[in-house]
Amino acid sequence: MKVKQLVLMGIIMLGVKNSNAQQIFSISQYVQHNFIYNPAAAGANEYASVGATYKKMWSGIEGGPQTTILFGDKYFKNSKAGLGIVLYNDVTGPISRTGGDINLSYSIPFSDKKRLMFGVAGQFLQESIDKAQVEKYIPGDPLLAGPGSYFTGDAAAGVYYTSSTLNLGFSAKQLVQSKLDFIKSSTMEEGRLYRHYYLMGSYNWKTDEDNVIVPNFIVKLSAHAPVDIEAGCRIEHKDLIWGGFNFHYKQNFSAFAGIKLNHKLAIGYAYDQYTTPLSTFSAGGGAHEIMLRLYFIKK
Repeated sequence: MKVKQLVLMGIIMLGVKNSNAQQIFSISQYVQHNFIYNPAAAGANEYASVGATYKKMWSGIEGGPQTTILFGDKYFKNSKAGLGIVLYNDVTGPISRTGGDINLSYSIPFSDKKRLMFGVAGQFLQESIDKAQVEKYIPGDPLLAGPGSYFTGDAAAGVYYTSSTLNLGFSAKQLVQSKLDFIKSSTMEEGRLYRHYYLMGSYNWKTDEDNVIVPNFIVKLSAHAPVDIEAGCRIEHKDLIWGGFNFHYKQNFSAFAGIKLNHKLAIGYAYDQYTTPLSTFSAGGGAHEIMLRLYFIKK
């Protein structure tokens, strides 16, 4: 276990000091929560909703990433505006990120439920480091001389097209690239929130009266990190049950399924099997994700 923890700590420290990794959490069932990554998609669904997602990665390793998300959105048809709120807590080893987004969108409606949406968001983030954990495994690390917590804000923007069949959007998060001054050193790259760009889309292919096949993808790009690509397919039956899979390029495979009770309460589960970076350890490469979402449908 100690070897696993040392490897995990090494990965975390490299990410914090060099800012060379994806800084924003990822979820397996992203296609159901577009406004988490794109503020323009706030209110894209026909009905208002609230929900929660919990994901635990690298389940066999103490200190593996854990993400908790609370979210909700609503479309105000008369004003053609959408509102979305996302609150999250993302913990990996000694690193904890707590924050949220307030998303606002404006729609240009067309015929047949087609809308072109534009969105902006205000972001806030508090990042904290548990110095006791760092000192335990890496004594004398430069992080120990810096502050244990740092609060900052940032912004996001995006554009999104939605219709009864096609959904396509592009967004950028952490536009301001606010500083994270955990380490003050002339020999080390300055810590900051780097811009993350997202291109995502899905297509609703109705094969018959009861079934819909939804191929989907998301492409992520951030500074100093390789292009991150994930794609998959979701099958829905009578707005009652769904199942599908994702392939995350050079990282993991995902399988997921869910049920919607009375067309209002959606319950979903996803399992990921990671191939990197910790797959060489037994029971270290899995992830579990649970999702609940309540739709406010008027009848």
